Amino acid sequence: MSSGPLFLGLAVVFSSGVALTLKAADQPGIHSGQLLALNYLVCTVTVLAWGGWTSLAANTPLLWALSGLIGAFYVLSLWLFHRAIAAEGVALSTTLMRLSAALPTLGSLLLFSEPAAPVKLAGITLAFLALPLASRKPIRLAALGDEKARGVLWGLLLFAVYGITDFIFKIQAEVAPGADPKAFMTGIFGTALLLTLPRLWIGPRLTRKGLLAGLVLGSTNMLATYFWILALSLIPGSAAYPTLALGVIAVSTLAGLIFWRETLRPANYLFLALCSLAVVLIHSG
Repeated sequence: MSSGPLFLGLAVVFSSGVALTLKAADQPGIHSGQLLALNYLVCTVTVLAWGGWTSLAANTPLLWALSGLIGAFYVLSLWLFHRAIAAEGVALSTTLMRLSAALPTLGSLLLFSEPAAPVKLAGITLAFLALPLASRKPIRLAALGDEKARGVLWGLLLFAVYGITDFIFKIQAEVAPGADPKAFMTGIFGTALLLTLPRLWIGPRLTRKGLLAGLVLGSTNMLATYFWILALSLIPGSAAYPTLALGVIAVSTLAGLIFWRETLRPANYLFLALCSLAVVLIHSG
């Protein structure tokens, strides 16, 4: 049996852990900037101690450029995710983030000549059509400047940035399939750390709760990235992206409803159902 499904399953588990840790950390006593910086500090130190430093010299300039770009987009994505959670809740924010799999899936089809079955294209189309149903309250054009619509805008920005970030992983898997994941991750997390490290000294003093949240977030983030790189090297992107999306949507939505008692309006349930159908169509295609 191939290791691909196992790696993909572990990527789903730890990616869900990232989403739920960010949700749990949204409380007094935990500064979001410090949380992100500590998270990337943990990621960088851990992957270097795990052996990432031994093959850094084998990274080509292209790999350094790709890893640096992912690192910068990681910072932006997590910041957008944090803002979207505050506005829309963990279920809808995670759904928007994972639904961005439509973008790298489309890129895999167009740029890397992966099979383009009609059902897969139908799933990508459905993903975009479902987006307006994501708001906690009905979207009205007259309210675009107020707080109701602002949450949706955070989600849409998250959708675009996360989709582009994920597609860069696909580019790496295609142009350098034999690259050491740990060395590549060193470039990713090292860049993100450089961009966020000053945040450790900005704001209130780091609390014990903040330290614990940073350790958990860094551990889950590093493992999610590691297993995702391995999975994408073994499974076509047109199948891997929607599978990861569907798994994280299911786990995070269930946790949001049970542990945080998030309330959803009927349109939100329809949105979640259409999202699930969309990623299933993409995967089955």
